[in-house]
Amino acid sequence: MSKSINLIAGIFIAVSFFSSTANVVSAAPILKLHAEGHDVRLLQQLLQKRDYTVNVTGIFDETTQSAIKAFQTDNHLPATGIVDHQTWWSLNGTRPSTNIPAVTPTPRPASPLVAGIPVRKPAILPASRPAENSQVPQSEESAIATIRNQRVTETAPFLPGNKAAAIVSTAKKYIGVPYIYGGATPKGFDCSGYLQYVFKQNNFIIPRTADAQYEIGRKLPVSQLQAGDLVFFSTDAKEVSHCGIYLGDGQFIHASTSKGVRIDRLDNTYWQKYFIGGKHIVK
Repeated sequence: MSKSINLIAGIFIAVSFFSSTANVVSAAPILKLHAEGHDVRLLQQLLQKRDYTVNVTGIFDETTQSAIKAFQTDNHLPATGIVDHQTWWSLNGTRPSTNIPAVTPTPRPASPLVAGIPVRKPAILPASRPAENSQVPQSEESAIATIRNQRVTETAPFLPGNKAAAIVSTAKKYIGVPYIYGGATPKGFDCSGYLQYVFKQNNFIIPRTADAQYEIGRKLPVSQLQAGDLVFFSTDAKEVSHCGIYLGDGQFIHASTSKGVRIDRLDNTYWQKYFIGGKHIVK
């Protein structure tokens, strides 16, 4: 069976499903050349399932763009190489919302100011993450303990001590900014986009995703962390999936999925269960 026939069958099933669940609306990302992150990894996985030649790297490169153009041509869509709402719907089988904010792709930095940041290996995007105030089943506790005890890449601290206060001050300016998945601007942040933006405002470049950010700095217990260091969580019990900036006295600031940028405590019941570790970046 050809790719086109497979796609038509898949879309027919998806349309039938959403016709019976009219209240289900999924946001569709807008992705194009040089975008990167979890949405791009998901896009590349979907292309592979449709038998298009592309590597799952999380980076929207020219190969990905060519695959998208081929998919659009096969499905009688404008061959722009840009993943708009219609292309995403055709590829993923999810109906586009009528009120979807555009996600601004984060360009790859040409010359990072932070030395020693490891190159990321392709990662598999988790299907979903639980609500922030939900209870953690016992089986998840075991999975989280495993992630917590895994060996993690470490680098030398890079943030001068006299710059830590500026990082904290910048972070607090955006309290109340809403959470947007894939967001990396004051219009809306996701957790790692928020951290990257705050550091960039202070002329430091850090990786874009939470799992990549977890590989910078030195792993230390909370008792030894300083204001300006980073803290990480596994809210999906599969991998490092959430991050924040430590403020001292057991507090951290982050872009939460439910209430946007806010300050929480590490000893909060929810965050304590999902906490993976802290990385010391202040030298």
